[in-house]
Amino acid sequence: MDRRLGQAIIAAFRDDEAGMVRGSFVPFHEREWTRTKHWLHTSGLALPFLARVKKLGIHDAVPAAVLLEFEKNYIDNRVRTADLFNEFTRINMEFQRAKLSYANLKGFTLVPRSCADPACRYQHDLDFLVSRRDAERCRQAVERLGYRLTTIFGDTWEFEAGPTEVSTMRDLYKARARRNLEIHLIPEQDETDLHEDKLSRLQLQVLNGFEFPALSEPDKLLAQATHLFKHFQTEWTRTAWLLEYANAIRSHRGDESFWRDIVAAIKTAPQTMAGIGLATLVTSRAFGVTPPAQFLACTVDQIPRQVRLWIDRYEDEIVFCEHPGSKLYLLLKDVLLQDRPEWRAQRHRKLFPAKLPPKHVLTSQKDSTHLRLRVMRSRISFVWKRFCFHVTAGLRYKIEAARWKRFVAGSRA
Repeated sequence: MDRRLGQAIIAAFRDDEAGMVRGSFVPFHEREWTRTKHWLHTSGLALPFLARVKKLGIHDAVPAAVLLEFEKNYIDNRVRTADLFNEFTRINMEFQRAKLSYANLKGFTLVPRSCADPACRYQHDLDFLVSRRDAERCRQAVERLGYRLTTIFGDTWEFEAGPTEVSTMRDLYKARARRNLEIHLIPEQDETDLHEDKLSRLQLQVLNGFEFPALSEPDKLLAQATHLFKHFQTEWTRTAWLLEYANAIRSHRGDESFWRDIVAAIKTAPQTMAGIGLATLVTSRAFGVTPPAQFLACTVDQIPRQVRLWIDRYEDEIVFCEHPGSKLYLLLKDVLLQDRPEWRAQRHRKLFPAKLPPKHVLTSQKDSTHLRLRVMRSRISFVWKRFCFHVTAGLRYKIEAARWKRFVAGSRA
């Protein structure tokens, strides 16, 4: 990608002066936009950027061919989003018939505060928070809808439904017959959870005339921050999640009772302060949003010194990193986990994995030979790309780790 163009695109979400934003794109030609499109698509910013261009009325600042492509993507995504919303409605109605204690997570619940138009979001699955006491009845309800349980890791159950599909970047915004959903279980009582009784605080939300249970507004914002912090500790973070977090913060500007509730919730779980602060600091620097002082005091101001150094040096790696990402997050984990022995062993496995990645497309004997061959080719291509990523990203990490040590040592002088 063209990093300077990426910076101008991010700035377009901060600045409301159309003339200034238009002027920032003058130095760039179609070739720079072509190099940057992949990042725009995988970061989730392509369609929000299209909406921003329309709002500011600066169509002439972006090459016509690029705008036309984004317009077609938006039309496809609108169809895909409507299809996904129908499935969202179907699942919610089944959960309500089963009388489950649950709430919808992320996705459609972020409309309109985080994203005014759901067709501008890239969403490929549905997430639900379910009380652990309802876990078995939830599984039965999901299976009645034609889903099958494919993966369990921790408190998360992943389900799939529909035919086998092999998708490419060309299909990113297309409606799919394949369905995915995640069930996140919470214990009936967990005093260590920041949102130990979030199901008792849920609200009823309405979208397209359909009413469904969602987290309370304070819980939504905190969930967005903790979701970002979790992904900062992985190879890649979708930049659109930062934008949505920034939009949510802006949407509550001036609501003093909201921020009092947020601060009270954070203070009950002080172990979350630095993580929420890290997500907030990166987001505020990228998208120019400033939360209230009392929120900053119990989050951003609680960030440890070395974590703040990591942000100062590598925040662009989060905002502008192209998929599949990098391994520089391992340096952050080193700081957070203080080089504990168990982490050193885990870090080695993450740096150079000895196991093949899990299958991202599954086939059955019912599938045609042609489809199974396509899946096999896709699998081989996927494994090869991951191998190349681990080699190049691993070498870069080794080089940068030495620089990071010198940087930290110099900061103490």
